[in-house]
Amino acid sequence: MSRNTPPKNLKRVSVINLGCPKNRIDAEIILAELAQAGFPITGDATDAQAVIVNTCAFLEEAIEESAQVIETQQERRRRGEIETLLVTGCLPQREPRELVGRFPWVDAFLGLDQIPEIPGLLKENNHPGQVLVSATPSWNPGREYPRLLSTPSHYAYLRLTEGCSNCCSYCTIPMIRGPLRLRRTEDILEEAGDLVTLGIKELILIAQDTAAHPELSKILEGLERIEGLRWIRLLYAHPAHLEEKIIEQMAASDKVLNYVDMPIQHLADSVLERMNRNVGADRTERLVKKARSLDPQFSIRTTVIVGFPAETEEEFEVLLEGLKRLRFTHLGIFVYSQEEGTQACEMPDQVSWEVKKERAERLVEFAERMQAEETNRMTGNKHEAVVDFAKEASEDCVTCVGRLWSSAPEIDRVVEIEGPGVNQGCFGKVEITGGRNDRIFARWIESI
Repeated sequence: MSRNTPPKNLKRVSVINLGCPKNRIDAEIILAELAQAGFPITGDATDAQAVIVNTCAFLEEAIEESAQVIETQQERRRRGEIETLLVTGCLPQREPRELVGRFPWVDAFLGLDQIPEIPGLLKENNHPGQVLVSATPSWNPGREYPRLLSTPSHYAYLRLTEGCSNCCSYCTIPMIRGPLRLRRTEDILEEAGDLVTLGIKELILIAQDTAAHPELSKILEGLERIEGLRWIRLLYAHPAHLEEKIIEQMAASDKVLNYVDMPIQHLADSVLERMNRNVGADRTERLVKKARSLDPQFSIRTTVIVGFPAETEEEFEVLLEGLKRLRFTHLGIFVYSQEEGTQACEMPDQVSWEVKKERAERLVEFAERMQAEETNRMTGNKHEAVVDFAKEASEDCVTCVGRLWSSAPEIDRVVEIEGPGVNQGCFGKVEITGGRNDRIFARWIESI
């Protein structure tokens, strides 16, 4: 980005995004709004005159990460290195008033509904401490809000819904993002067409709960008809709402990958009841068995929570034994966090940190064993893959970082690929040569 005077004397802006892919889409909308208003944009915050921090506040750990970034940028604002500092996203939406005293040099704290106001605020003479947050957000942007994509040029995220009405007892999302709001199927498909026109080959469907969209089957059908689209991937499908007919539709599709992210959180019914998950372990087992009956290699990612209030050793063993039996392809492990404002925060018999840590370590050890076994099973076999980033190049060989069809970006294992003529965005076949816990090694065979 040039350091010349911006056109119309508009500030040079940088957006720092934190959190999940849903936050990424909000940040991409912010970037597009700024670009349409004529603001020069830089990816380097040290080159900016105005900085926007788009925050995450799902867990206490995410709040602290957001706070550290805000603190760094606040100090730059205090020293006069930047002219304007705005904080938006989930953290202001969760605790707006508490932030004013903690960060006195922030010009404005903005909730989700106020994202479209950002270009106007940057044109004003700012007075630190403004709080512009709707109590219950109604933000549900569709195709009317263009995005300036921040992902590699061959994949993008596509949001189906906003908010959540599941009200799990441990979760802050409903009080941060508000209740479930559906996007129109036609609008989703039109945006998907726009993205493919830009060169996108893989669409990753996201929401707080993608399976909560009542027209998910129709959405998948419409996406499959889009010419030029190669892969469609489904994330965040609550097992209470994911239907077997969707899994059948995925298995029969040429473009919808046999990959689903289905967060189960636990496998002991007593814990699931305290979590208010509205689903039993038997339904989860039926869904997994259905998927694997249609394709033994069906890739299923899940997340679990250890140390939920009153979790006994027997309940933990039910979880561990269930995971051994179901053998999920990818496993994310969360240690229960006592989040203020949730039902679980007030539950008796909170589990001690020492016990939570010990149980988490046992799950991590189990997950590492499963990954090692999976790597051994795959070694020598051929799989479809995509190249996400070129890493190193020489005349006769390129080492790239990519993913197998069975892995989603940013959350699953990457694959290091060696071979000539391999570029970012290439889809092809690779032969697995080995791996370790965080990555797989492969040799490029051919483009497809």
